[in-house]
Amino acid sequence: MVVEDNPPPPLPTPTDKGSLGVKSHVETDTASTNPEWCQLDDLIKMWILGSLCESLQEQVVTTPGNAKALWNHLKNLFHDNKDVKAINLDNELRSIKIGKMTVNEYCTKIQAMENRLKNLDCEVSKKNTVIFAVNGLDSRFATLAEIIRHREPLPMFERVRNMLLLKESLFNDDSTFESSSSSPTILMASSSSDTKGNTNTQSKSPSNLQLCNHFNRGTCKFRDRCKFIHDHRNRAGLSSRNTNKHMNGNATVSWGSASGLATVTINNFDRPKP
Repeated sequence: MVVEDNPPPPLPTPTDKGSLGVKSHVETDTASTNPEWCQLDDLIKMWILGSLCESLQEQVVTTPGNAKALWNHLKNLFHDNKDVKAINLDNELRSIKIGKMTVNEYCTKIQAMENRLKNLDCEVSKKNTVIFAVNGLDSRFATLAEIIRHREPLPMFERVRNMLLLKESLFNDDSTFESSSSSPTILMASSSSDTKGNTNTQSKSPSNLQLCNHFNRGTCKFRDRCKFIHDHRNRAGLSSRNTNKHMNGNATVSWGSASGLATVTINNFDRPKP
């Protein structure tokens, strides 16, 4: 029977080295030729590589050695210029704005930045995370932001997230109601033709509706081509009782109370020659 001078280290127990008993493979430099240990170490390397994006896999897939060597390679890549990365990421977190993001996207981005700072040994306190999130809200959440700021103590980040999600759902309900209840504005005009085939149709908004002064004083040389309203009710020499009828035609000016529009109809007027 052959006895090894350096027996392999005992396999870690789950109670001492994490739930799966494999933390020692990436935390210590212990190595062994034990087939069972080597098989477990190769399995850990597969787990690490499987959790990386393709571009990062290409950088570390050829790393020689065990799982600890692969882990150290990744650690050096992420911690290269660690302080500069931490400063830039901290500034980005402090100045973050919700913009066109949804509440879920906004809060998820804040949590991701917080976790990255933690990996760079620059952990952000839970209180500051809430402050940064509230400061980045726009005017839609102004009332809710004031309520959160005056809470003593400040609510947890998850609580703030739920409050923002509820407020966002109310915005969506309001926009749905407005789109279903609103009706389009329609401008309608009536037209009529005289015996000679001339058509006189005028439709103006209430702010631009003007009467023709020449026609009111007696005659207008532009006749049907005039851009102003020929209203027989205000024409000189007519009685106030005959406001809606004149000779062979009538003039009607109606205002839409619901839409705020005006409809003007001028029918078959027998105007004097200029």
